[in-house]
Amino acid sequence: MNPTADRSGHFLRGILLSVVTALLWGVLPIILKVSLQGFNTGTIAWFRFSLAFLLLGIILQFKGSRPLNILRKPPWMGVFGGLCLTANYYWVTLGVEISGPSNMAVLIQTASVFLVLTGVFVFRERLTSRQILGMFVVVAGLALFFFDQQSRVAMSSDYYFADFLIIMAALVWVGYMISQKLLSREHGAQSLNFLVYTVATVTLIGTVEWSEFASAGDNAWWALVFCGVNTLVAYGALAEAVKYIPLALISVIISLNPLITLIGMEILPAMGFANLQPDPIGIIGYFGGAIAISGVALVVYRSNS
Repeated sequence: MNPTADRSGHFLRGILLSVVTALLWGVLPIILKVSLQGFNTGTIAWFRFSLAFLLLGIILQFKGSRPLNILRKPPWMGVFGGLCLTANYYWVTLGVEISGPSNMAVLIQTASVFLVLTGVFVFRERLTSRQILGMFVVVAGLALFFFDQQSRVAMSSDYYFADFLIIMAALVWVGYMISQKLLSREHGAQSLNFLVYTVATVTLIGTVEWSEFASAGDNAWWALVFCGVNTLVAYGALAEAVKYIPLALISVIISLNPLITLIGMEILPAMGFANLQPDPIGIIGYFGGAIAISGVALVVYRSNS
């Protein structure tokens, strides 16, 4: 066997898996918007978690991993992580409903910046000059994007509230990541995910409008199922990609997913896809979004990873 060819094959596999994750996360805000045509925020968030919980439980049981073991005495930090991701999913969906997929996809990128800052203040990591520059670039890009939104949307209190929810969703996602980091030495990643999905499924059950399952149309139904499968497949592809290529490269690829959302919301409504309405974004908005995404790439990339 040619070692060079083998390394090349692993590198390509890692790139493709990272691209799969980026694509799935890029189209997710758009499909969430479609699912909102027939389901409310709580129903969507609950279904996403419950389907992921069911499928992951079956997979782990089939592999002999005994997924229920972690539920007998769940670590409190794992429960905390589950509550954080519960809030993240709920607020992200509500943000899409109020302000649109593009706005959510761009603003949620602040999660990566918050995660890096958490590494500095909690885990005593050091910022590079490139990361500091990246943070300023992110702020500049978001300012341009927000300025464009102000010129095109009646900025009601609801729209500002949506922005607040998306930023909060980014912050609680960092809480989820911290819990994963602290528990990863004692528990397998998939066992922790199973705990998280369980906590979220139980927490959100009171928000479900059961009648919507009977009244929703076909578009909303297939979108809802896609959202549920998206969680499992995207995180599965991400876990596999880590085996083949550096985290730094994966982070940069994934940080590009808002571009997919922006392009999709420009093309799909024009095609009449699922009755989607285009997001009100102009040239300045696209430019600002691209700058913000570039800044995120600078922040998350670490040459020594």
